[in-house]
Amino acid sequence: MKQIFLYTSLAVMALAVTTTGAAPERCDGTVQLTSQSNFQERQAGRQTFVEFDFTGLHDICLADGSVVTGIVEGHMVQRISANGDFGLNFDEVLSYNGGTLGYRGGGSLTGGNWHSHVTTVGNGTGPLAGIHGQGTFVFTGLTSLTDVINYVYTP
Repeated sequence: MKQIFLYTSLAVMALAVTTTGAAPERCDGTVQLTSQSNFQERQAGRQTFVEFDFTGLHDICLADGSVVTGIVEGHMVQRISANGDFGLNFDEVLSYNGGTLGYRGGGSLTGGNWHSHVTTVGNGTGPLAGIHGQGTFVFTGLTSLTDVINYVYTP
């Protein structure tokens, strides 16, 4: 399922680049989780699953080159193994100036190696309409992250 989603995301990005002729533009940003709620925790063998809702702040680069900060609301599921391996998946919606844009992503720490991915979902609305992107993120603290997302802007 994850591979199908990844291939579909890559196809959408390729289509966006092909139809607009635009190359992806790199955007370095930050994410700060400001609140978490609705915690649920369960054990499954030697793994612990934690899920919760969150809100926060997330930078995004607009087509005019400006970097703005939107408000995010989302849901995260984390898996923590007894050996220290860790995985997470999230869905969030970024709101900015009356527009919205969805994101979906995940990450894993296995044997000390971190891997992550994030992609936009849908076409966005308002000033975020036509923004498509994919990239990576890394934690810089318990509730803070940096990300690098390559965006394509379609009319």
